[in-house]
Amino acid sequence: MTRRVLNIVASIAAAFVTYRGARAADALVLRLVHPPRGEVLLVSNMILATAFGVVIYLWLNLRATRTRLTDLERVQIVLDTQLSLAADIQRHLLPSAPVESNGVRWAGRLEPAHRIGGDFYDFIPCDTDGLFLVADVSGKGIPAALLQASAHSLFRTLARETVDPAELLTRVSREIYAENAGVSYLTCVLARVNSATRTVRYANAGHPAGLMVGSSGRRLLSRGGPPAGLFAETTYESVVLSVEPGDLGVIVSDGITEAIEEDGMSAVDVLSRTIHNISGPLTPERVCAVLMETAQRSHGPRGVANWQDDKTVLAFLYDGRKDDAENRLTSR
Repeated sequence: MTRRVLNIVASIAAAFVTYRGARAADALVLRLVHPPRGEVLLVSNMILATAFGVVIYLWLNLRATRTRLTDLERVQIVLDTQLSLAADIQRHLLPSAPVESNGVRWAGRLEPAHRIGGDFYDFIPCDTDGLFLVADVSGKGIPAALLQASAHSLFRTLARETVDPAELLTRVSREIYAENAGVSYLTCVLARVNSATRTVRYANAGHPAGLMVGSSGRRLLSRGGPPAGLFAETTYESVVLSVEPGDLGVIVSDGITEAIEEDGMSAVDVLSRTIHNISGPLTPERVCAVLMETAQRSHGPRGVANWQDDKTVLAFLYDGRKDDAENRLTSR
């Protein structure tokens, strides 16, 4: 009702402006042309009719423009709502970190560059161990988000058949290629922590190297194979590392490594230095917070304007408490 009243008022105003403008134009033409007395009324009517037609045209064009803008606003509202729902779904796919799982404490942080992103991390619990995963899907926006959700489900489903990182990556890669023919793919690190054998078995699929630090020294989680889904058939290599209580594992996405890299120093060296300089207890939560804060303070790779990327960090600490408890029970 209000819009209809406004349209009527606008029409009356346009008519008034048309009349005033036509009177002024009428006087100007009469002064310059000096038409014969019998044609004065005809010239005046023609001027008035032309002016009125111009105003009607402009008014109709304004209404059409306003309608188009309203349609665009409506479409934008729908798109914003869908993106917000997609972002909520992605957040709910991230697991909640337990206080402790089979002698291993862990934490994860993810900061997408936009509302939806292509990074994700996961923890898949097993009987005597757990499988940690950090992945980065190729591309941006909605296509990356779709592959992210699909890959998350694939890892969870196929982990019921095998928890060996190399075998699991082979199966996931095959499924992703079957759906995308190598156009879309993902990089990732899978790390299986077995507290019973005090080992970490990992495989890296074209992802930035993970890092293990502690009493066992500094070791990189870098071996494995190409990105998952890039080729029709791919085999991966699993590597087994022994761990001691207090050993810390860190896996990040390239949004972290590219943000913190420095001239003359690799991202892994910067990671090691940053972790070494952390004050207080070296907990997974603290490590994630410090690394994320460090990356967020950076402007990104040198020479790249307006750089933005998803940032993900996952840290796990083998504390050996479960082993100690089992040893005490066995000795009684």
